[in-house]
Amino acid sequence: MTSNLHVHSGDPAAHRVAAEQVNFPRPLKGSASQHLVVTMMADYWREYTGWLPSRLIVALAGALGISASAASTALSRLAGRGVLEQSNAGRTSRYRFTPEAQARLDVGVGQVSGFGSKDRRWDRMWTVMAFTVPESSREVRDLLRSRLKWLGFAPLYGAVWVSAWDTVQDLEDSCRHLGVDNYAIFRTPEEELRGRPLIEAWDLDELRGQYAPFIDAYRGKAQTLDAQRLSGEEAFRLRTEVMDAWRAFPWEDPGLPPDLLPHDFPLFEARRIFVTLYNSLMERAASYAEETVARLAPELAGESRAFRLKG
Repeated sequence: MTSNLHVHSGDPAAHRVAAEQVNFPRPLKGSASQHLVVTMMADYWREYTGWLPSRLIVALAGALGISASAASTALSRLAGRGVLEQSNAGRTSRYRFTPEAQARLDVGVGQVSGFGSKDRRWDRMWTVMAFTVPESSREVRDLLRSRLKWLGFAPLYGAVWVSAWDTVQDLEDSCRHLGVDNYAIFRTPEEELRGRPLIEAWDLDELRGQYAPFIDAYRGKAQTLDAQRLSGEEAFRLRTEVMDAWRAFPWEDPGLPPDLLPHDFPLFEARRIFVTLYNSLMERAASYAEETVARLAPELAGESRAFRLKG
């Protein structure tokens, strides 16, 4: 089955707090078993709250080039991280996303799927945050910095961080959750800035360089793709791989407004490639997932959801 990719409604603050409590494996430049398993499960069963038998997950992981033993290890480690919860039904081991992990996925999927889109409009306002966290609370400081980076901030001067987007509510929720109370947040118009341009908080050449491997790996595939000539397993594998590679970018790139970037910034080409492959492979990949369900877990027929991205 298919549906448009979207983010659940509900209390945004509760979702953000829950999102910060789950130790998801951080996306890497090269895919690892845990990352691929999370990507695959989120692609087809993010909204499903029932149990998935391990035999189904392991079989689908095999289509991604992951051995049965590596898939089982990945599932065990993801359960240890609080990403998955595990249960046994007789001799059958079962897994599903924890409620906290689903909350984080609801937030993260919107950020990942919309990343690089030119549809997001900039109001020409900057968000600035200054904070102090004592040396004795270094772990809290590191968590706050990690959260700031995920929200698209960069340090302009030490403990002065800037973003081109309005994330004030997100920041306040994070500070409250982390117990940080010595901070100031304000927004300022682009035209009223003096001194160092805030865009200099980012190294655009470094950001530009991270897209070259993705473009080199997938541009040719996007240009010549004929999804109907691929087997279902091939479509399933390629679609999962391209999402797994793409979702690493928001960790390193703040998603600056297109107004602030050169027209030839490679993020835009990378996104065109990503959307082309991900959407074109959807039907074949979804059919393969359902065929595997019918063979190994027929009670779950119709429960998978393959998402279509907006261009």
